[in-house]
Amino acid sequence: MAQDTSPNDQGAEESRRGSHKEKLFTRDFLFATLINLMMTTGFFTLVTGMAVYAASEFGAGETAAGFAASAFVVGALFARIFAGKWVNTLGRRGTLILCMLLYTLASLAYIWVNSFELLIALRFLHGIGLGFGQTALTAAVFDIIPKSRRGEGSGYYLLANALPPALGPLLAIQLSEAYGFETMFVAVTAMSGAALLFAVFMRVPEVKPVGASMRQRLMLRPRDIIEPRAFSIALVAMFVGIVFASVMTFLNGYARSLGMLDAASIYFLVYSVCMLATRLVTGRIQDRFGDNWVLYPAITVFIGSMGLLAWAPGQWAIIASGALAGAGFGSMLPALQAAIANRLPTPRISIGISTNFIMMDIGFGFAPLFLGPLVEAGGYQVMYTGCTIMVVLTLLIYWWVHGRHDVRQGVPRRGPKKGQEPPRTGTMPTV
Repeated sequence: MAQDTSPNDQGAEESRRGSHKEKLFTRDFLFATLINLMMTTGFFTLVTGMAVYAASEFGAGETAAGFAASAFVVGALFARIFAGKWVNTLGRRGTLILCMLLYTLASLAYIWVNSFELLIALRFLHGIGLGFGQTALTAAVFDIIPKSRRGEGSGYYLLANALPPALGPLLAIQLSEAYGFETMFVAVTAMSGAALLFAVFMRVPEVKPVGASMRQRLMLRPRDIIEPRAFSIALVAMFVGIVFASVMTFLNGYARSLGMLDAASIYFLVYSVCMLATRLVTGRIQDRFGDNWVLYPAITVFIGSMGLLAWAPGQWAIIASGALAGAGFGSMLPALQAAIANRLPTPRISIGISTNFIMMDIGFGFAPLFLGPLVEAGGYQVMYTGCTIMVVLTLLIYWWVHGRHDVRQGVPRRGPKKGQEPPRTGTMPTV
C-alpha cells in the first residue's frame, strides 16, 4: 500500500538532501595542499637565506642582496601575466608538472651558480616556475573543491601557507649556519622533488577552449591578463599586500632598533599559529553567511595589528601584533580567493586567480620602494602609522567595491527545474 507524503514531509526530505555536504577531502585535494606546502616552504627558506648568501658569496651590497631575494617575485609576476590564460590553453596538469620540474631543477642549480648575474637570472627563472605552477594548481583546486564549500576548502588549502613563514626562516638559518648554504639548497630541492611527485599522481580538472585555433588560444588581450570581475577584489589584496610587505621587510630592523629582537622572532611563530587556528573556522563562516562575515572582521583585526606595531610600547605589543596579523591578514587571503572564484564561471577562474596573484605580487614586490623612503624620512613608527592608515582605507575600499554588494550565502542552491538542463560554463574533462 502506497504511503501518502505530505508537502511538509517532501520539503523536509529536500532540505535533508540540500544540506548534505559534498566531499571535500579527496585524494587530489590533499595532494594539492601538500604541493602548496612544499612550494611555499621552499620560497620562504630561499627568501630568508638569499640576501645573506648573495652578500657572503658575491660581496653584494644591501640593495643588490635585497634584489637577489626579490628577483624571484619579479619572475613570478612576469609569469602571471601569461599564466591566467595559457594555463588552460596548454593544460593545467602538464603546466603544473613542467613547472614543478623547473622548480626542482632551479633549486638544485643554486649549488653551481658562480656569479651574481647568474644568480639573479636563476632567481627570475625560479619565480617563473612558481608563477605558472601556482596559478595552475590554485585554479585546479577551486574546481576540485565543491562549489558549496569553496570558502571552507580555500581555508584548508591555504593552511599550507600557515607553517612556511615560521618553518622556512628556521630552516634557512639553522641549515646555512650549521651545514652551509649548499645544504639549504639541497633541502629545498628535496621539498620541490616531493611536490613534483605529488603533481605527477594528482588528477587535475581541465578547462580547454573549444573551437579556437592555437594562435587564438595563445593570443593575449587585456581581459586575458586581468579578469575585470576579479579586479576590484584583487585591488583589496594589493593594498593589504603592501602593508604586510612592511612586516616582512622591516620588522627585524624595527625590533632591533627598539631592542626587541626576540619579539620579532616570536612574531612569526605566533602569526603562523593564529593563522592556522582561524583558517579552520573562517571558511565555513564564509560559506554559510557570506564574504562580509569574514572580511570585515579580518580587515578590522589587521588594523589593530598594524596599530600595535606603530605604537610598540613593549615586546608584548609586537607579539600581540603577530597574533592579530595571523587572525586578520591570514584570514583574508583564502576569503578573497574564494570570493573571486564564486564570481566567475569555470573557464575564467584561472584568470581571476592570476589577477589576484598579480595584484598581490605588485603589492609585495614594489612596497619597499616607497616604504623605505618613509623609514628614512620619519623612522619606523611613522612608516607603520602610515600602513595602519592604509588598512583603514582598505576597509573602506572593500566596502565600496564588494562589501555593499555582498549577499548572504550558504543557502542551499536549488538544482534545475524538471526538464531543464543545468547551465553550462565550459567543458571540463577530468584528466
